[in-house]
Amino acid sequence: MRIILPKTLCDIDPDYGPFFFLAGPVRGGGDWHVQCCEEIRKHVPHFYAALPCRYAADHPLMPFRLGGKEGHFAHQLSWERHYLALAATSGCLIFWLACESKTEPRTDGNPFAMDTRGELGEWRGRMMSDRNLRVVLGAESGFPGLDQIRRNFDEALGDSEFVIYPTLAETVAAAVAKVG
Repeated sequence: MRIILPKTLCDIDPDYGPFFFLAGPVRGGGDWHVQCCEEIRKHVPHFYAALPCRYAADHPLMPFRLGGKEGHFAHQLSWERHYLALAATSGCLIFWLACESKTEPRTDGNPFAMDTRGELGEWRGRMMSDRNLRVVLGAESGFPGLDQIRRNFDEALGDSEFVIYPTLAETVAAAVAKVG
């Protein structure tokens, strides 16, 4: 497992394994990224994962951090957009909608999952134009607004082929299937 963190530009060797971007709530969303990486590793032992997280040196995923050109991107948003697009076209973009953590909720006064909702809208729009994009979406039961998100995807994509998976394990399995 090789982890790519903001704002590092890394070389990705497709012979090593597939590439995933783990998108979803960070602030207040709990540390679901660790569980997601463990789920991926159950399917493929070697993979890359871009995580939009700023971890402390003692975080359990830090030993897997891939080095590269540090600070290549002026802003984290530029880093995210680069790797989101790469995942959707040559790997898989995984959205996991974790509920807000009861023990470590968002505390900055902004709405929970605000950035994630914007990203979902953008990628739903992109999928309307390009059905070959590799995007999977899963959501924890009770995620606020999930029914509306489901209706938006159903209306935008016009079919029942797009599934919102109910567990992280099912979401990851679908992503692994997309990268073949």
